[in-house]
Amino acid sequence: MAEQTWLGPKAGEMTGIFRLVEGEKTLVLELFSLVEKPEGISFYFRHFTPELLPWEKSDATVLKLESLDAAKAVFVNPVNGEPKRASLIRVDADTYTARSELEPQQGDPQSIEITFRRQKPPAAPPSGGSAAHRKKP
Repeated sequence: MAEQTWLGPKAGEMTGIFRLVEGEKTLVLELFSLVEKPEGISFYFRHFTPELLPWEKSDATVLKLESLDAAKAVFVNPVNGEPKRASLIRVDADTYTARSELEPQQGDPQSIEITFRRQKPPAAPPSGGSAAHRKKP
């Protein structure tokens, strides 16, 4: 199961987290941010174990915004091919697809594509108790 959560934009950035779980095991956590800078928007990300040990031995991976329209944002990696390109594609108001194109130094190019659907929060239970109110002695 792939899950992704974004925080709203503040102070020129948006932050998010991704979690990939198989059965009862968390395979990877990813922390990412979109940061607005004078030269454009950058997409930063790092992968972690559940114990928050980083996978990468270097700094965060940085992708630069290459193109943007109402339905698609494309980011490119000017340093290497891991990933070479990442796209966020809006399918509808509650659905988008994240696509990563990998070009490893050795081996064949690969594409990873995950479609995310917004999960509506469950309805709040009716309020009926006084547990939240402190009573005076």
